Amino acid sequence: MDAIKIKAPAKINLSIDVVGKRYDGYHLLRMINQSIDLMDTVTVSLGEFDGVVIECEDERVPKDERNTVYKACRAFFAHTGREPVGVRVEIEKEIPIEAGLAGGSADAAAVLVALNHLLETGLSVEELCGIGEKVGADVPFCIQGGTAFVEGIGEVLSPLPPLPKCYFVVSKPDLSIRTADCFRAFDGEGISRRPDIDKITAAVIAGEIGEMASSMCNVLEEVGHYEQIESLKALMLREDALGAVMSGSGSAVVSVFEDKGDAKRCVRELEAAGYADTFLCKPVEYGCTIK
Repeated sequence: MDAIKIKAPAKINLSIDVVGKRYDGYHLLRMINQSIDLMDTVTVSLGEFDGVVIECEDERVPKDERNTVYKACRAFFAHTGREPVGVRVEIEKEIPIEAGLAGGSADAAAVLVALNHLLETGLSVEELCGIGEKVGADVPFCIQGGTAFVEGIGEVLSPLPPLPKCYFVVSKPDLSIRTADCFRAFDGEGISRRPDIDKITAAVIAGEIGEMASSMCNVLEEVGHYEQIESLKALMLREDALGAVMSGSGSAVVSVFEDKGDAKRCVRELEAAGYADTFLCKPVEYGCTIK
């Protein structure tokens, strides 16, 4: 086998709290993460390529060492001690860029899973997550996927039961937010509202979607003062969403529905209002998988 195709699910954050900062400047988090069926497709091939070759039709995706895919390849060979071989990575983007949905991390996770299969290195999920942590804070979750309580900088994962049947409307306004800028703003401002992560975790375990959705909160929302995000949340809530929250450092907003008809109506209203990057999604119980 010299080529493999991986589906890479996006990650949404149902809540985020920032509880401190590590010695190296990374922020310490408590989060509830969920994988959804909005996915990139990543095809990894081995052959006579010149190092790592990255191909993607989206011109905004870097094709050099700035891409987390490139970093994932380097980290994989460094960890395994295998002689680096030529790797071609073809990325079909569905996950919006700079949206707080971990699209780049999902692609990197897919590459680690693919290389493990192609080179028959037999690494466990835990070992792959350890490599992924060196690439990006969201990569371990993107490998494992499902529903999880997440701590540290994103590397401490505690799986939670799968969510009961529900729907997410995910929409990215015409706004891109750099993660570093978002956390820099957080460091300079006080926060008036923080999530009760333990309460939300208990709601997830109990399968209480309404309680979970109404309690969602992301402390990074407040520091940006983004009118586009507040407007988008308000529109979702007018369409009977049980709750709405910014995902990650933004700018995508996630709303929760128990009724599919309500969710579809919300999508139509958002598209009519000019929100082109709007998706009707469901939770999935897995991370990067082989197609």
